[in-house]
Amino acid sequence: MRHRLLALAGSLLLALPLAWASQATAQPATAQPATAQPATAQPALAAHTTAAKKAPKPTGADTSWQKQPQERTFPADSGMVNVKTDYGAVGDGVHDDTAAIQAAIQGTIRRQDVSRILYFPAGTYLVSKPLVWKNPSGGFDAELTLQGENQGKTVIKLTDHNPLFQNATLPNSVIQTDSLNPSSADAAAGGGNNGFDNYLFDLTVDTGRGNPGANAVNFIGNNYCGLRDVTLRSGDPKHIGVAGLAMMRYATGPCMMKNLSVDGFQYGVEAGRQEYSVTFDNVALKNQLDAGIINTDNVLSIENLSSQNTVPAVENFGSSATGFSGLVTLIGATLKGGSHQVSAIQNFQTLYARNVVTTGYKSAISDSQMQPVKGATVTEYDSGPTYTQFGGGSSSLNLPVKPTPQFEETDLSKWASVVTFGADPTGAKDSAAAVQAAIDSGATTVYFPAGRYILNSPVTVRGNVRAIEGFDSRVVPNGPTYTSASATTRTPFFIFANDNDVIVDHIRFGNGSVTYPGLLYVQNNSSHAVTIRDTVFDRLDPGNLYQNGPNGTGDLFIEDVTGSGWTIQGPQHVYARQFDPEGGIPKVINDGGTLWVFGLKVERPSDATHVAGVIDTEDGGSTELLGGLIYPVVTVPVNQAAFVVNNSRASFVYAVSVHNPLVADPNTPDGDFKIQVQETQDGVTSNLLSTTVFAQDSRGPQGVMMPLYTSKP
Repeated sequence: MRHRLLALAGSLLLALPLAWASQATAQPATAQPATAQPATAQPALAAHTTAAKKAPKPTGADTSWQKQPQERTFPADSGMVNVKTDYGAVGDGVHDDTAAIQAAIQGTIRRQDVSRILYFPAGTYLVSKPLVWKNPSGGFDAELTLQGENQGKTVIKLTDHNPLFQNATLPNSVIQTDSLNPSSADAAAGGGNNGFDNYLFDLTVDTGRGNPGANAVNFIGNNYCGLRDVTLRSGDPKHIGVAGLAMMRYATGPCMMKNLSVDGFQYGVEAGRQEYSVTFDNVALKNQLDAGIINTDNVLSIENLSSQNTVPAVENFGSSATGFSGLVTLIGATLKGGSHQVSAIQNFQTLYARNVVTTGYKSAISDSQMQPVKGATVTEYDSGPTYTQFGGGSSSLNLPVKPTPQFEETDLSKWASVVTFGADPTGAKDSAAAVQAAIDSGATTVYFPAGRYILNSPVTVRGNVRAIEGFDSRVVPNGPTYTSASATTRTPFFIFANDNDVIVDHIRFGNGSVTYPGLLYVQNNSSHAVTIRDTVFDRLDPGNLYQNGPNGTGDLFIEDVTGSGWTIQGPQHVYARQFDPEGGIPKVINDGGTLWVFGLKVERPSDATHVAGVIDTEDGGSTELLGGLIYPVVTVPVNQAAFVVNNSRASFVYAVSVHNPLVADPNTPDGDFKIQVQETQDGVTSNLLSTTVFAQDSRGPQGVMMPLYTSKP
């Protein structure tokens, strides 16, 4: 009954603010005129509909990813730690492997001298206690990957009728990832915001029979982390269990959940807390008992959701006594089964939805008063209001979207190890020449066996290469070219001149405690696609991360990436999912390109000389942001806007968390951007003030919610 009680509470709590907001939509908001401009536009609340907008018929989720899981291909010298051969796990479904796996976790987590990846060959690994991410001293820790051989054939299974997993009020979890240096009220439970590099890949977690107090995975992760090609299932014929994926501790996210299947449990996914956001791409839910996904306060961006359930597929709640706290952005959903008593999506907070098809439910969406929004399909819906300053409509840009490319070479003879060509995995000597030789060897996949590598000069990606696999290695710029304080130019670290589409996977670039005055991480000179995923770009100093040259016109795909300083030159198209360009510098400059972002998280304003704190769109560029969290953290200069749109097109959906004090004086810096969006069109500038948005859409006592902003068409 928990979610039903929440539904009723949410309905009573939010009825008055929503009714007030609806009345206010007819009132023009007041603008803050920008100085030294010949004229000023007035921001207003665009009329928004509560039903599906006229457009081509929705098609629902793309389910092509739901295919038979394939065995992964890995070379013998990858450096991954094998739980069978290195720690004695059996994996026969009979022997209890708890002690062996826990020892492997504690012996591998956050190690750089060896791999941080635990490899599970195909098999069923029986466990009787929670597998907790702790170090040899017994403290909670992070930076560990569990890598299975095959999503369907690598199974971590809880023993049946386990006495530790009987209390659904205080559930235990088969796998619990944690934070380094836990913090907040959840510190004793491993919660915190230092859960970097926590991953589960290509495996199944089964909670067995007769375990009503079980979560499959209780996840903490931050910045670059998540699940990919993972199945979470209740092995009980009645589908009992609390949550497949639980994310209720402080502070999960940002992270990426890709190709996730959940079978059973009260909730397929249970998310809470205001920070820091979670992005989903390709999610399949079935046999949930209370709801497919339940969100309380967090920021969820969900793409391609399929659900076969009689209960609601999505419930979006908030716990704040003021304003709105939970944000769900849903793009592409097929929600089947249903009940004529409930809507497929029960929304009590802020919702943006597009391309949703439902069958069997009372309606696709119900509002905060549990009233159905008419229609079983949704072309585009926002819970409103929509903000605009130059007569933009109530629809997002709806930019064309491409899926992130996939490639894996199954022929190991076409893999080339950089160590084979002389690279040093201990980081004692320069490996640039060896890496270049591996790239030029004719292999389709170049890989870094687990370790630390230093490069004193650039390498160029070219030839037959289609994948660069890092196995979570650290690849570090080194030498005076990159580190000299007297450097006057930025020298590229990796130059992409690729003749094929290329994927860069699971690498930690740089060192977060080192300054790189002469570094540009990535120079893209290719007309072919470049994909970067599950990767972080570290540095101590502000600096440029990415830029494309005149020939760098190929698509750029960003998926689960952390690092700041991206300059995108038109006509390049960029597709970013789980994008975390945090840092106190210009984060993203879109100069005439096309930028689509699904799931954004940033911290801090820009530097003192730039106006755009988050994304600057210039010179006819197009930017669409669908879901994300802006987290200023520190005092923000008064001249900065979160978003700048200059003679360009843009639409934004996001939330802002503010915990530092705010000051009413517009000339006194405080804990948020004074301006949410600064838009200039044909010499006329208008500023959408945070105070204007706060009056309509506060997020808790100080933050704001942006249901949808649209620029001049």
